[in-house]
Amino acid sequence: MPEELTNDRLGMVFTTTDLTGPDLISQPLGVEHLFVNLDHFLPQANQTAVSFKDLAGLSFVVLDDIGAWKDVIGKEIEDAHFMYQDERDAMDEIARYSSFPYFTTNVTAADPSYHPVPANNRVERSIKGPKAELTIYVTVKRQRQNQVQPLVDRLKAAWAKLPTTPTTGETNVLK
Repeated sequence: MPEELTNDRLGMVFTTTDLTGPDLISQPLGVEHLFVNLDHFLPQANQTAVSFKDLAGLSFVVLDDIGAWKDVIGKEIEDAHFMYQDERDAMDEIARYSSFPYFTTNVTAADPSYHPVPANNRVERSIKGPKAELTIYVTVKRQRQNQVQPLVDRLKAAWAKLPTTPTTGETNVLK
């Protein structure tokens, strides 16, 4: 990815790693918080927040293309079964008509293509712990920093308005 910035194929990239170096500058854009949407009847749904350990052994429906979160949930939730879905429509249908837990983040609702899935007896809960948060960085070529900084500032301002805790009564499938 850094090579695409340095050879001007890309103007900026978003990563979970600070790529600052001689030719690149990374700035933290904000923190993405992982949430889990649980059936009301699961004991974990009675907690205000859950840990990855609390989710051990459960089966989840998960959109396949969730970036760094795929590695996080795979490593942190022991004995879990993940039913990965390639298609957004399939994910929405399963989430709508099943009681399988699924993941969302504070960024999900800001996606303009986001369409809420009906609550379906689910509660959205925060996941506790540092691994349930990812700092997102925007990285640009040093020579372009002044050119893109106004856009970066607008992105940071928008990110600052995102919730850091689950939204009450809504469920959002992670994109």
